[in-house]
Amino acid sequence: MRARTAVVAAFLLTGCAVELEERDSIRQFEVSALDPTSAHPCDLLPDPAAVDLGILDEEGEGSPQSDANCFYTNRVDASVDLRVEVHEERDAVESTVATAFSGPEDEEFVSVEGYPGVTLEFPDSCDLTVAVSDEHSFYVQVSADEACELAVGVARTAIDNARET
Repeated sequence: MRARTAVVAAFLLTGCAVELEERDSIRQFEVSALDPTSAHPCDLLPDPAAVDLGILDEEGEGSPQSDANCFYTNRVDASVDLRVEVHEERDAVESTVATAFSGPEDEEFVSVEGYPGVTLEFPDSCDLTVAVSDEHSFYVQVSADEACELAVGVARTAIDNARET
């Protein structure tokens, strides 16, 4: 009985013991699945938060480009496109993790509030995809200095607001 208890305790402490690059479900990341489609992306990154991040002027506002994305710019040196993507064919987590670990060398795994993501960095710009459920991801495209750091900040804010909806 002691051995069985030890095995169960070890399993609980280490999670499901699936290597990071082999994970294919949001459950394996010990975070709650989010459904960001219940709010417009402009609501997931409200204007005051965009101003705080430096991607919007004080008098500016996020501009809905469609039902699934919102565009922000400070008209000087930063612009951001936040998009909610729905994955129907390939699982969002599987796609994100596979890209991070088997894609081009310049793509890098990143964890945003515990959710799996992948960045692709260019000079003065960055693309970030963060899986927030098996069916949904955020895609953040940033043009700015320190673009990937800014992209992570945008995704973090969107995740926090999606948790509240």
